Formats: sequence, C-alpha cells, structure tokens
Amino acid sequence: MKKKQIAFIEMETHSALLEQWYLLVSQIDSIDFHFFVSQKVFEKLTAIPINHITIIASVRATDFSNFDAVVVNTLHRNFSDYADLFQQKKVLCLVHNLNFSLFLKSISWKNIFKEKEKLTYFLKLYLKEKVGSKRNVVHRAKNFGVISASALETIKTDGRYSEKSRLIPMNYCQNSEFPSSDRIQIVMPGNVSNKRKDVDLLFKILPKLQPQSKIHFTFLGKPENDTVLQQLERLKTQCHSNISITHFHKFIPWEEYSKVIAQAHLLLCPIKSKTSFYWVDEYYGSTKVSGAEADCIYNGKIGIFPSSYPKMDWHNLYYEDKNDLKKIIEDLNVEIIKKEYKNLNPYLEKYTFEKVKSELEKLLLNL
Repeated sequence: MKKKQIAFIEMETHSALLEQWYLLVSQIDSIDFHFFVSQKVFEKLTAIPINHITIIASVRATDFSNFDAVVVNTLHRNFSDYADLFQQKKVLCLVHNLNFSLFLKSISWKNIFKEKEKLTYFLKLYLKEKVGSKRNVVHRAKNFGVISASALETIKTDGRYSEKSRLIPMNYCQNSEFPSSDRIQIVMPGNVSNKRKDVDLLFKILPKLQPQSKIHFTFLGKPENDTVLQQLERLKTQCHSNISITHFHKFIPWEEYSKVIAQAHLLLCPIKSKTSFYWVDEYYGSTKVSGAEADCIYNGKIGIFPSSYPKMDWHNLYYEDKNDLKKIIEDLNVEIIKKEYKNLNPYLEKYTFEKVKSELEKLLLNL
C-alpha cells in the first residue's frame, strides 16, 4: 500500500511541539513525512534527524506538490505566504490562539498599555505586516486542529467552525517512574513570565514557606527580562534553609528540558486565566492551551494548578489562592506525593503511546 505523504511546516515558534510530532509519526508505518522549518526553528531542534528536515526561507517559494497533505504547526505571521498552499492542498492548520486566529477578535487597548515595551514590535506587525487584516487567511485551511479538549469545546460552543475542527491526539505518557530523590523536586515548566504565569505569586510565597521536607524548586525556562532574572537571584537568598532553587538564563533545548522534568515529583503550573496574544485577549484553558498540560501527561507528572484552570483528563492538585498554595507546598512529603500518584494510574492506561499513535494515524490518513 502506498504511504501517505505529509509535510509539516513550522516557521515561527513551536519547536517542541514539532518534535512531539516527529516522535509519533516516525512510528506510523502508513505515513511518510518531512519537516520544513525556518533557520530559527532549526536551531532549536534536537530530536528530529537532519534527513527529515529542510530549512526554507519562504513557504510560498517551496514546492509541496509531492505531498498529499500538509500540517501547519503554527501560523501567526506572513499569512500571504500560505494563501496558495491552502488553496492547492489539504491543510490541517493548528490554532493556538482562538480569539486571534479563528474568531478574529479585535485588539484590547488595555493590552497596549500593559505591553508598552513591545509597542514598536506590535506596531510593525499591525501596520507593516497587517496581521490584523490578513489573519483571516487561516479560515481557508481545510481543517483546523487544537491540542486540548477544552479548546475544541470552545469552538463547538461558538458553532461557526465545528465541522472543520479536530482534536489532535498528541499527548501520550512517555514515562511514569516515581523519582528516587528524598528531596522533593518541584519544577515550574516554561518561560518565567508574568504575562502567562503568576510568577509574582511565587516570588511572594516562596520566601514565606516553612516546609518540613527539603524542597528543590526549578524554574525551567528563560526569564522574560532582566528584572525577573534579578528576582530569581534574590529569591535564592530569601528562602528557608530547606529550600533550594535552580533557574536558567536562556532557552532550554527540548531534550534537556525533558530530562529535568523527568526528575520532578510535581510540576508547578501557576497559569493565569487571562493573557493576550498580539494585543488580543486570550483565556487559558478556553481559547488558549498551556503547554503545562502536555508536560504533565508526557512525563507522567502531577501538576499543581490554580482552580481557575479547567480540569484536565488527568489527576492534578488545585489551589484556590496563595494561602492554599502555601499550605499545599508546606504539607508535602514524599509519602503524601506517592499516595497522590496512585490516583494517576487509571489515566496512564488512557495515554499509552500505542493508543495515541493509533488515533493520530486515523486522523492523518483522513486528511
């Protein structure tokens, strides 16, 4: 039987998600695949063999005629480059910010004032690149893809794009071993940024913690600016003697990122309910998905989320406010965490690699 030929395109930002695609499609015998990426994305890839990658400068100037279907991993800029491709090919376009890309919501003036440091950059996007008027090119894709059930539910509730939208089964559990360390390892995955996470909350409560157990916190991401970096440095000197802290200064390659998370007992995910993308309001768990969901499932980890974040199909811990989070962390010990992990067992059976791979194969073959 002839294999289906699928091209994957990533010119912008989601390199880690692209590597997750590779880990799955490389094990699907009915599909041949190739990745087309920008130089910037290529420099962040570590898991995809070079023979499966072509570096391109432009989607419009690239020949995709030999492919049966195309997956666009991210599309937030250079929309005109994709117009012909959407017309000529069966394209599955992943949508990461529903209000910006799908529902075409207007910018919020409050966001302009909140992100004054990016004023020049965003003005270039809107006035020179005209992302506001050109983003409707996304609607020409044959199918839209989202990577969480909550985002798909938002699309279904809206109703306009339900028939074209698909839930992409990407999340499988790669590893579920309980860490051997007696010191509790708590990792906050992703960039250390107040835009999307309540990092200020952590800076406030960590110096006040009086834990009975030894706890090591790792901020596993690049600080958003020098101010946050300085706050992380100060935090090391402000905490209880049972607390130690590690942080990073730059982008962390996916393989190193995964190794650190594998050693964690818990993932700390202080996701803010409301954020923005290109000045357009977005809502985590509704119109936008946190990468922390995939981090929990892929690595078989329990997350600590605010109660405002929609419940995942996974066992996590949830806190109501800063006092609740403080109590959860202070009361932790290894035995308590082991008991919580027993609640994870039913979910591990749902997210095996083979089950997720089989569901993804069906979806891709139907493109």
